[in-house]
Amino acid sequence: MKTKLSYGLLTGLLCLFFVSCATMPGGKTDSQKISYTYKTVEVSENLDYLSTKIKYPQFNDFPELNKRIENTILSNWKNFKSYSKTEWNDIAALNNRGTSKLPAFEYLVNFEVTGNKEIISVLLNTYIFNGGAHGNTSLTTLNYDVASKKYINIQQASGLTYNEISSVCRNQLYKKLIDDNNNDLPPAEKDAIREMINTGAFPQAGNFELFTVDASNVYAWFEPYSVAPYSYGVQKVLIK
Repeated sequence: MKTKLSYGLLTGLLCLFFVSCATMPGGKTDSQKISYTYKTVEVSENLDYLSTKIKYPQFNDFPELNKRIENTILSNWKNFKSYSKTEWNDIAALNNRGTSKLPAFEYLVNFEVTGNKEIISVLLNTYIFNGGAHGNTSLTTLNYDVASKKYINIQQASGLTYNEISSVCRNQLYKKLIDDNNNDLPPAEKDAIREMINTGAFPQAGNFELFTVDASNVYAWFEPYSVAPYSYGVQKVLIK
């Protein structure tokens, strides 16, 4: 069931918050899976210069995790909203376009919730369009140990070192992005992608901050441009 909470008028336009209930995916096929109840909060706002659609989870029993998620989502949105008004007006003026003819910028956020008996994993996917040929996608992941009430890193989740994680990721990405396209990619493009993979999956902590846990599986995530050109999209690699 979905209920609507009033949030007030913003510059004559209504920003709406919605709340609906759901649970983490469960299943009998993997004993590691367990369900945690959460609510989906939806934020929707349409201004001349910015169209916003945001969804994020809030868990029934984990207020600290909820606060971290909400602060991350709403602070990033407010910062972009402040920036985008001036930027949108500048573009409209530069192109001599009336405000009614220039498309609004976009700020879209969706999420995935996975995990197991010990860990809740939240993946936040943010898409921003502020002019140009295409928008940009950025990812945020939070991996919360329910017993210790602390956030864990990919080494703690997988039991692997950064060298081991890097090796698994690079080998899988080589196969997926290069070897499987053997007949389609020219040598120069293969070399360029291989160099991007080697850089983006180099064994250092900063390259593997994005990961999720799903039952007994651990996945590394890579944003567009990190290990391949934009057209290849987001990359997800099973590391264990």
